[in-house]
Amino acid sequence: MVRYLSAAIIILVGSVYASVLITNGDFEEPLTTGWHQAAGGSYCYVDRATNYDPDADYEASARVDSLSGGGVAVLYQEVAIPTTDLEFSVNAKLFAWDNNADTLCCAGAAVIITYIDGSGTSLGETKICRFTDPFNWSNSSTCHLIISPDTNWHNYSFNINDELTNLPGVNPADIKKIKVSLYAKTDHTC
Repeated sequence: MVRYLSAAIIILVGSVYASVLITNGDFEEPLTTGWHQAAGGSYCYVDRATNYDPDADYEASARVDSLSGGGVAVLYQEVAIPTTDLEFSVNAKLFAWDNNADTLCCAGAAVIITYIDGSGTSLGETKICRFTDPFNWSNSSTCHLIISPDTNWHNYSFNINDELTNLPGVNPADIKKIKVSLYAKTDHTC
């Protein structure tokens, strides 16, 4: 039997100076507070629990366990921003794995920051991620990949203005909103 797995377990905290833009960024309230969920396929899960890392507080998880086909699980929040001079910080443990010998199968897990204009159009993305080949993520003028070095917990922090220098196809002046997503996907047709 073929088992195909992708999982993401992450904590999100976003702040601007002393103000927090992300609602329920520490996941201490139910996920219905501030967050939206989307899932497609079998065995797709979004949840929160206190046992994903050694501390006693909550973490959120988006994961897909797939025996056949594929699926996607997303937990996301979109917020209006006053400026792109924002500090972003996330503690993330990302895991993406597939044991299928078929080269058309792949798995990916990510924290995705999507930059959105005033009409709701996505201008570009930063993906803090892990994925298996042949997942179709790559760097471009509108996409910057930050590859997690391993499957341990890591803190990723950066200023959004500084990060946008990695996305020459995105005009910072056009960004009016940011969407933060916990994203897990498996696919048998990559």
